Amino acid sequence: MKIAVTGANGFVGSNLANHFQRLGHEVVAIVRPKSPVDLIDPAIAIRRTDYQTGLDEALNGVEILIHNAGAIRARSFAQMVAANVGTTRRVMAAFNRSETGRRLVYISSQAASHPSRGNEEVCESEPSAPVDWYGRSKLLAERIIRAECIKEWVVARPVPVYGPGEKDFLQLFKAVKAGISFQIGRREQYLNLIYIDELCAFVELCCTQPQAAGEVFFASNGQTYTHREFMAACAHALGKKQTLNIAIPVPLAVLGFHAGELFEALTGKVTLVNKQKMKELINVNWVCGIAKARKLLGWDPRPDLEANLRKTFAWYREHGWL
Repeated sequence: MKIAVTGANGFVGSNLANHFQRLGHEVVAIVRPKSPVDLIDPAIAIRRTDYQTGLDEALNGVEILIHNAGAIRARSFAQMVAANVGTTRRVMAAFNRSETGRRLVYISSQAASHPSRGNEEVCESEPSAPVDWYGRSKLLAERIIRAECIKEWVVARPVPVYGPGEKDFLQLFKAVKAGISFQIGRREQYLNLIYIDELCAFVELCCTQPQAAGEVFFASNGQTYTHREFMAACAHALGKKQTLNIAIPVPLAVLGFHAGELFEALTGKVTLVNKQKMKELINVNWVCGIAKARKLLGWDPRPDLEANLRKTFAWYREHGWL
């Protein structure tokens, strides 16, 4: 198959492009004009676009489109909508015009759904209620695809993705390396995770399984972890026998997120610590089920959190990140 991946220069996008290249498919990496492409296999064709013009040419001959391009953070909701909704609509419209295009696989997010009650699993059929700009923008993009895509479409909603080259978990990993394990408040929080190789295998099923067409799927490794369990797994994978466990009081954490928001206002830089991120993290659980993916896709993950963390940490050390 000829498969295109938008946003192929980033962590998830480059891994998806490289995965399908290794499988022997003809892969096209679609990236912005000035984006670095050092993470992409040199054998992969690069097509550049600003996602405003040139999309028909970028998608020429493509059968399967994995639309991964977008923004995780932005200074305003309008910017987030422009990056995730406007871009999706233009990419989808170009794919609709394609003579060769057969299926669009949209990489959405668990954030497009809603938080869970404790460790109770959320399923895809439940009404969505995103808590932040990112989740709202991803849900809007999903709705556009469902309403306007004339080709086969599939929506994948990954839970937090970790693995070699991922940056958002890095500060947490650095704290564990320093012997510090922390969480916000004392209440136990629950979450799902997926390793990047697992996500690539999941998206492969979304591209190839006939039953996937017209469906929305959560993508996780099928396990639920507490925040403490995840931090302990990180410490064990790093060889830390003891860590200083700190429970940051919720009011102090809220103050920190507001301080981050003030820093953004003063500097114009978008950080990981702001009020939007606060809505995702404080007194919130993120647990979803994969029964639908098991049934329709044959998704049968074999998670090994510590082994995958060890591979991740080995990559960080090799590249001087940790």
